Amino acid sequence: MKKVSKMLVVLLALVMALSICGCGGSDSGKDLVGTWSLDYDLADLLAGEMGEDFEGFSAPLMMSICFEFKEDNTFRMYGEPESFKANYSAWLDEFLTFATEMMYTEFSGQGLDKDAADAAFQETYGSSISDYLRQTFEAEVNVDDLLNEMATNGKYEAKGNKLYMAEEGTEIDKNAYDVFTVSGDSLKLELPSGADSSQGEILPGLEYPLQFKKAN
Repeated sequence: MKKVSKMLVVLLALVMALSICGCGGSDSGKDLVGTWSLDYDLADLLAGEMGEDFEGFSAPLMMSICFEFKEDNTFRMYGEPESFKANYSAWLDEFLTFATEMMYTEFSGQGLDKDAADAAFQETYGSSISDYLRQTFEAEVNVDDLLNEMATNGKYEAKGNKLYMAEEGTEIDKNAYDVFTVSGDSLKLELPSGADSSQGEILPGLEYPLQFKKAN
C-alpha cells in the first residue's frame, strides 16, 4: 500500500506542473479573471506508476483541475475537492476489488480457497482480506492531504495573447509563456509558435492544446 500512497503523492505533484507553465487575451488580462476548469482522467498516469503488478487494472479517476485568476494578478491552482473525493471513492472501490482478487489468486497458489484465505487473514489480522486492504490503504492515503499537496498559489502577467505565470516565491520568466484565447466560457492554451512539439504532453493523456471551461 505504501507504493500506491507514494504514487498518488507523486501524481498530484506532477499535476502541479500546470501551475508553472507560461499560459496566455487582452493586455489587461481581464478576460482571464475567474475560475476555469479542465477535466483530466488520471488513469493513464496511475497505470504507469503502478507497474506490471496492476497492468490488468483499469478504472477512470477524473479530476477537475482548476485555475482561479484574480484581478490582483495572482492565481490559485487546485483540484476541485467535492467531485474528486466522489470519483476517488469509486476508483478506490474498484482498485480494492482488483487487489483483493490478486490476493486470492496468490493464496490459491498455496491451495487455499477464498473462504480459507479470509479465515487465515481473520485469525492473523482480525479482518477479511478486503477489509484489511481498505483499512491499510485509507491509513496511508488521506485525500484532503493529497489535494492540499497540489494546491498552488502564484502570480501572472498577461501581455497581448501571452500569459506568464510564476509559482509563489519565484519570479516570472519572460521567456516562458503559453498562447491563450478566451472565447465565451472557453479558455484555450496553446504552445507558442515554433515551440518544441515534445513539450506538448504535460502528463500521460494530457497535452496541448488545453481546453478549459469557465466555472464562475
